[in-house]
Amino acid sequence: MGRPDGGSGERTPAPVPVVIDTDIGTDPDDALALLLAVASPEVEVRGVTIVDGDVGLRARIAARLLGLAGRGEVPVVPGLALPLGAGRGPTMLGHEGRGLLEDPESRPDARIEVVAAPEWLIAESRRSPFHLVVLGPLTNVAAALRLDSTLAERLLGLTVMGGVFDEGAFAAPWWRAFRAVKRPAAWWDHNTASDPEAAMICAHSGPPTTWITAEQTLNVPLRRAGRDRLAAVGGPLARGLVGMLDVWGDEWFWRTLPPFAGAAPLPTTTVALLHDPLTVAALFPGAWLGLRRVGLAYGVEDGLFRLRETERGGVPASVSVSVDPAAFEAFLLDRLLALLHGRAAADEASGKAAGR
Repeated sequence: MGRPDGGSGERTPAPVPVVIDTDIGTDPDDALALLLAVASPEVEVRGVTIVDGDVGLRARIAARLLGLAGRGEVPVVPGLALPLGAGRGPTMLGHEGRGLLEDPESRPDARIEVVAAPEWLIAESRRSPFHLVVLGPLTNVAAALRLDSTLAERLLGLTVMGGVFDEGAFAAPWWRAFRAVKRPAAWWDHNTASDPEAAMICAHSGPPTTWITAEQTLNVPLRRAGRDRLAAVGGPLARGLVGMLDVWGDEWFWRTLPPFAGAAPLPTTTVALLHDPLTVAALFPGAWLGLRRVGLAYGVEDGLFRLRETERGGVPASVSVSVDPAAFEAFLLDRLLALLHGRAAADEASGKAAGR
């Protein structure tokens, strides 16, 4: 009988169980992140909770992607539509689901649960601990912590796409644009700005926490050449993913950014930013992502969530301090292309077996 390590003498680590909390459907980076998690052997997706705005529609988007990806057993759980306190949310632009949900060649979707996300998170954590990855406003998580403060003790970790740690890391074109629209740097982190009260609850909740911050993620593009490589695979999953990318890239992406005087800090061929895939990838970082352990002080100033390094009395956390955009884009595409090719082959085989 062969050894579990394949004879190498080293055991392959068990995948980390994760739950992904997401506002999937507006910016396609949530969809890219969900598929990266599905495509990555380092993690095992236990569930997907939905937050912000039309959570029913967002749940259908997640359920469709999971079904097309062959992960229909993963539950999708709608959560809270509105922030706990004053905040930017909810945010719906009206295009959510276009490019994906109208495709007639769909597969059975993942199941959508009827229990609310905060209660589901508590119950699932009691069944077995997991790492929670937050890709949207932190409303569901904070609501769950209000219901059961011991939830934090059962989390293996909390990884959040949110906050601004090092304002000096923004390139000069970003700062010129921020000043032109008279918005501080922290305003451009959508997730914490949508519900600062929820962000504060989560920041002080206690599990091992990692912040993947906006000054890093705003510099990580998916370029049109990458989009074209995904589209070339074909099959229902690739069509749905690229359909969402095209709606965003063609109609919305540049409109959501501040106006740039002169050269933009991003390639002109950018079709999306990879905020959320980078956050998922923090669970198994490579050379393309730098993290540093620091003590953080949290606060809300002028209605915006702030995190800053402090020498005394800070909350220990890991924070993103560097990223190699080209290397990460290449890593992401490799993982996604492997998934898309596998699903396209499975769909073709299924179609032949059914006589289609």
